[in-house]
Amino acid sequence: MKHFLALCVALSSLVSASASTTWEKVSVNGQSRDMKVHVPDNTPSGAALVIACHGMNQSAQWHDDNSKWTAVSDTAKFVLVFPEGIDHGWDISGNRDVDFVCAIIDKMEQDHNISTGRVYLTGFSMGGMFTYHCANRIPDKIAAFVPVSGYPMWDKSAYSSRPVPIMHVHGTGDDVCVFSGVQPTLDNWIKHNGCNTVEKLIDPYPEGNRNKGAKMHIWDDGKDGVEVRLLELAGKGHWQSEDPVYCLTSIEGWNFMQRWSLGPDAPKVTGVEPEDGSFDLPLNGMDISLTFDMNVDGYEAEAQLMKDGIPVNLDVKSNGNVITLTVPEIERGEYSLSLRNVKGENDGIMKVFKATYTFGLEEVGDVPPYNQVFNPDLRAEENTVGEGIPTGWYRINTRGNGEKDEKTSGSVNTGGARMKYFMTGGDFNEGFYLSARDYDRCEITYGKYTPDYALHFDKGRYVATFNSVYWNKGSLDGNVKFDFTVRALDGTVAASFPSLPSTGNMDEQQGRIEGSTYHSLEFDIPADGDYTVTYSMTSGWSAVIVGNLKIATAMSTAERYKGTFQRTLKEAQDLYTSLSDDILPTEEAQNLKATIESYESLVSTSPTVYEQATAALADAIAQVSEIAAVGTLLEYCNEDGDCYDVFGRRINKANLSKGQIYIQNAKKRIAK
Repeated sequence: MKHFLALCVALSSLVSASASTTWEKVSVNGQSRDMKVHVPDNTPSGAALVIACHGMNQSAQWHDDNSKWTAVSDTAKFVLVFPEGIDHGWDISGNRDVDFVCAIIDKMEQDHNISTGRVYLTGFSMGGMFTYHCANRIPDKIAAFVPVSGYPMWDKSAYSSRPVPIMHVHGTGDDVCVFSGVQPTLDNWIKHNGCNTVEKLIDPYPEGNRNKGAKMHIWDDGKDGVEVRLLELAGKGHWQSEDPVYCLTSIEGWNFMQRWSLGPDAPKVTGVEPEDGSFDLPLNGMDISLTFDMNVDGYEAEAQLMKDGIPVNLDVKSNGNVITLTVPEIERGEYSLSLRNVKGENDGIMKVFKATYTFGLEEVGDVPPYNQVFNPDLRAEENTVGEGIPTGWYRINTRGNGEKDEKTSGSVNTGGARMKYFMTGGDFNEGFYLSARDYDRCEITYGKYTPDYALHFDKGRYVATFNSVYWNKGSLDGNVKFDFTVRALDGTVAASFPSLPSTGNMDEQQGRIEGSTYHSLEFDIPADGDYTVTYSMTSGWSAVIVGNLKIATAMSTAERYKGTFQRTLKEAQDLYTSLSDDILPTEEAQNLKATIESYESLVSTSPTVYEQATAALADAIAQVSEIAAVGTLLEYCNEDGDCYDVFGRRINKANLSKGQIYIQNAKKRIAK
């Protein structure tokens, strides 16, 4: 990430020059969206782009009228866009308005040749909430973020794919988004960005005559050099501070923004040997090779393996488009690899590449290790809570203004997000109806009530599995998403899975659920303790049904791939030895034998190799099982309807049993 010398825009220079200001439209997912675009005269090619989002129940024009962004744009010569939110608000958990921002960037690049590496996002109030949302969702599109008087009211987690610079501006007298909610939000970003946890506190105006109530809190030295800042404005309320004798938010925002750039495209890894996830690797030293899509320089690159917080530094050598990492003698265990600061021939810098390796031979068992941690019996309470909130669960619906509708453990036959029950025999038989309805967001959580209904995890890796299905056609057509989050009791996010999709359509009927999406989500728990799990979504009256939640300890990589292969191989061997003499000559049985022989001596460190071998064995097992299951030979019928078995004995087709397999006109058929 590049730093640019801050430009201190003098107050006297904020005089509007001749410029082009137009109302424009852009198509986003088939919907026409409005925006106010300001382009100063003599704006250079490759100029920066600032996108400034209004607050709830406000507009693009209001935001322009009540800020100094246009004047700053005229002075600093960047392109400025004020987007117009739908119904004067923003989608602060889904993708509707995230896609809008991406469409704005694309259009401004096409129309005004802006620099896609110098795009910045700011927003006031709900626009500030949306700014945080975009920091998590599209950090690869935005170089820096400046939220003003707004922060996430519920999920304050930071899970962006890269460290991002953030400067938050907030008045201590704000009675809408109260000042006390700022620091918990910033703490998550300080930790996520790897910044110093001890702040630096400076007077932002040491020589000016402006009010000394302004304080700049700085948490610096984050990963890739990023910072988190808080401009605290003593006594200011819920408004943009554009007071020339106190603080001009727009100037401070721009001075922070312009220091950051995404820079040229970073080199990308195109091949890894051994592959990510490899196991049974030697303990006495080896090389890891990474191939890139361009020639690279590893002179300033840093590589290390990490296990239980203890780093092992690796020697880095580069040659053309290949970097080689030399691993010293190492202890047994699973390690996470990180490689940083690889410079490409175009001057782009790869921030970080991560992979996981397991060193030391691991024995696997005949039975996969499986420790189920959480498997709630939601059907058991149908007669007590009905369509309510099951024991141990908690539901909260929230509006952007902070208004809440809470339903506690055991609430009976509630409205809104709640339990639903379905015909048995489907993908799942009961689940949560997840919908914000006339609120902005809904959450359904387990683990809030301790100690009676605690959800305890020991440090380690886990897998959560569940199914989801759309409730109606509107939800299906809208492609609405939901989130799944695991948190410690202090609110710290252990794992976040945003924007999960679904399939199928219940059509608002409580029938049998079929065609749902199966989700399998792996996550790491950093420390022993009690945690919560939460389903959440927005999208108004759209809804999904989620059910069949189970959480268990995850298998090690060796168990998952080598162990699954060895267990499948044994299943294949046992099946073949059990086949009767009349099944053994069939093509399917002979294919099973050949497949077993080709993999009996397989030894590898590669998950992919074991995965392919397991799939081949499973397919051969399925083919033979299909024949053996009917208990008779596979029959063949000619075009006249005469059927013969593989030994040439004529069989009357009319006497075939239901479910019996035969071949007619070169197609496999099943007798009915």
